[in-house]
Amino acid sequence: MSAVAHALDSRVQPALAGLVARLRTWCGLGAAAGEEPLLLTDRIPGEDEIVPLDRLTIAQWLWGAGFHVPGDASLVLELVKPFAPNPAMSMLDVSAGLGGGARAVAGAFGTYVTGLECDPGLARRGMEMSIAQGMQKRASVEAYDPETVELKAGAFDCILGRLATHAVRDKERFLRVLYASLKTRGQLLVTDFVLEPKGGDRPELAVWARAQPRRPELWSFQQYMDCLAGLGFEIRINEETTERHHRLIVSGWSQLLQTVDLKVMPRKHLAAILDEAELWVQTLAAIECGALRTYRFYVRAATAAKG
Repeated sequence: MSAVAHALDSRVQPALAGLVARLRTWCGLGAAAGEEPLLLTDRIPGEDEIVPLDRLTIAQWLWGAGFHVPGDASLVLELVKPFAPNPAMSMLDVSAGLGGGARAVAGAFGTYVTGLECDPGLARRGMEMSIAQGMQKRASVEAYDPETVELKAGAFDCILGRLATHAVRDKERFLRVLYASLKTRGQLLVTDFVLEPKGGDRPELAVWARAQPRRPELWSFQQYMDCLAGLGFEIRINEETTERHHRLIVSGWSQLLQTVDLKVMPRKHLAAILDEAELWVQTLAAIECGALRTYRFYVRAATAAKG
């Protein structure tokens, strides 16, 4: 935590500057003129007994119940519109997280959704949430490894992957497995981080990459286009969504400050929120320097998978 204040001051983007300044003030990192700031490293009696704030709790304050990345149920339901989901369809979510998206689709359309998540802890929590809501059959969540996954051929009508591929080393194999699991004319929608080739050596991108839970293996927009076409997908939509992703991050933090009473929190909890803020400042820095973009790809399977 010793470098957080400096990091937030030096790397914060204009859109988040006011929000982070308020966080720093509430955490005691700000100080009136002539006064020394109260550092988060200062000890308070009884603070050791405080249970640490779960990062997934912070994520759901930011993005909504059942979600750990930007975008709530309304965004997921908008993304799957091209699928025209209905109760007779089966859908695969390859980045299910806490299962919020899978439950939203199952609840809105009656579609059976199989959720896969590469983080075992997230998958466990997601399945617990589905069970608690009586949706364990319509919106299951289980752990998997995207590098080695095998799926039943022709099993799904549609597949959703939000931020599912950027950390996969062998993306071509992963996408081929997804293709093979689709029924004829099946649909795939992927949203993910994409590398701007001219910005690959930007320090902001390196800082962002080091902070990710899994090492990013970024592709350019053209690499995605070539791979999808080469596998036999019909590419219907390839849309840049960088500005929208940026807005989702900023609005999530604005919502947290409006709905969570930070002033009554133990400083240990505030420290966790500042740590989370720093991670998202790094994401915004990588986006705003032009090195990191996000895209939406909507494609359809024509026939049997190639190769």
